[in-house]
Amino acid sequence: MTSKYPIKTMQRIIRNEADSIVTHGAGHFKIKVNDKDINFVSVHTWPQRYAYGIDQSEIDSNIAANCGDYYRLMELTYICEHTIGKAADSKNEWWMMAGDFNAESSLDNDKYKYQLPDTRFLVHDYILGNTPYKDVIKEKHPNEFKSTTFWDNRIDFVYCSPAMMKNVTYADVVRDYWTNILMQDPETSFKHPSDHRPIMLTVQMD
Repeated sequence: MTSKYPIKTMQRIIRNEADSIVTHGAGHFKIKVNDKDINFVSVHTWPQRYAYGIDQSEIDSNIAANCGDYYRLMELTYICEHTIGKAADSKNEWWMMAGDFNAESSLDNDKYKYQLPDTRFLVHDYILGNTPYKDVIKEKHPNEFKSTTFWDNRIDFVYCSPAMMKNVTYADVVRDYWTNILMQDPETSFKHPSDHRPIMLTVQMD
């Protein structure tokens, strides 16, 4: 998180004993702009097809049972319950949740054409069905598919509460010279500049 306004850390979900299921960590931060409190939740869920913490001998059976999808659902449920789920009036407060969810959305199934139900949609079906969050890219581009990776899928998301969504005047996945180039380090396999594309939003402050 960076801002020209002071950032207040409300909560760090960093695999303490109580939140040990959240593997990569999450955070809840607050920024005040023109007397408006904006809540930001950062997310990066477990990336593998198998669940976190299992024995090496269980990986194949875990993958076959889609346990990675269920693990991400468990992480995201915990994060939402401990952030926006504790808000007094979440629909009318300004909330944003963003990051790499490592999960696809059923809102994009016109592209994927998976047979439903599909565990790959568990995370975002939970968000859409159990929180007031709106999928910003889908709200602004309802008839388009916006890939956020070089593998033609959308796993990076920005969600906003209804009150904040009303003030989003622009949102898109950035595709330009820098984000369309992917170089891989032959020694480390790291991708440069990134194997994910950024998402840009413009929010009108009252």
